[in-house]
Amino acid sequence: MLLAMLVVGVYFLEHFSAGLEQERKVQLQALAQQTARRAAEALASEDSISINLIGRETVQLKPVVGIRFDDTAGEQVGAAGEKTSPLRVTVPAALPDGELAGTLTLLGDNTLLPRKQIEAGFVLAVLCLLLLRVAAALIQQRLQPPQALEEPDTPAPAAPPVPPQNDAPFPPIARSPVPDGAQLQAQLRLSIVNFDHIRQRYTDDALQEVLAEYQQLLDQVAALYDGHNGPAIGEQAGLYFYQGPASRAAFSALCAGLLFLRVVRLLAPQRKQAGKVSLEFKALVTADTDQDEAWALCVAGVPGRL
Repeated sequence: MLLAMLVVGVYFLEHFSAGLEQERKVQLQALAQQTARRAAEALASEDSISINLIGRETVQLKPVVGIRFDDTAGEQVGAAGEKTSPLRVTVPAALPDGELAGTLTLLGDNTLLPRKQIEAGFVLAVLCLLLLRVAAALIQQRLQPPQALEEPDTPAPAAPPVPPQNDAPFPPIARSPVPDGAQLQAQLRLSIVNFDHIRQRYTDDALQEVLAEYQQLLDQVAALYDGHNGPAIGEQAGLYFYQGPASRAAFSALCAGLLFLRVVRLLAPQRKQAGKVSLEFKALVTADTDQDEAWALCVAGVPGRL
């Protein structure tokens, strides 16, 4: 049941993101066409005052963060708001008789606040389910009947040695070793965005300290989902999953990747406030065992996405 709910949650997140992006693009396209009809005469007459007025009014609308006007030669004749955004729409501005007066480019608001809210709820739901599962296991253990006593004439076995107590607040999680002859079923690969630029900007000691902190986070995620460490963060980082079948290993890699990216995103504001370097990652999950091809696909991915 828990596995089914996780699958449904992951599918809903991806479907929600795709639908939200498509809806924003459709809204921005309609607004761009309406603004282009309004600004066509001003572009044809090169009325910079009217162009800038239309630009300022348009940027004040909620889904718009920037606007740019170009003439028929492609030269910029007016702009307002931000200069760049991943979400942009370009439409022609034509006069009523069909003559082209120029082009208009709208830059849309591409913030991920709705997705972050959904992801936060999903992570909270997963944690609650895990806590319920642990509580159920503890209750079941307490309800089990005690073991039958030894026969009276049987000598009592020697008391086993008491293991030393671990005073650490977070004792390490036991990890199962890779079985002999086990085959790689799935892998999670992680690459750092603009790593070459970051490596040139900071000293080796400072960079290694930052990489070690993110490596500790990746180790904890690997322990949760029975992953095994590949190359460390800063190299061709990744986790390898050997438990079969392949569908189970791929799902574990998927959950590990989503959790790692989510925690990295939540820690970014805290690290910036503390004056620490904040890294951004690209992630890839694949059941293909070709590690070189998986790394190349990971590097070509989208920052912050799996």
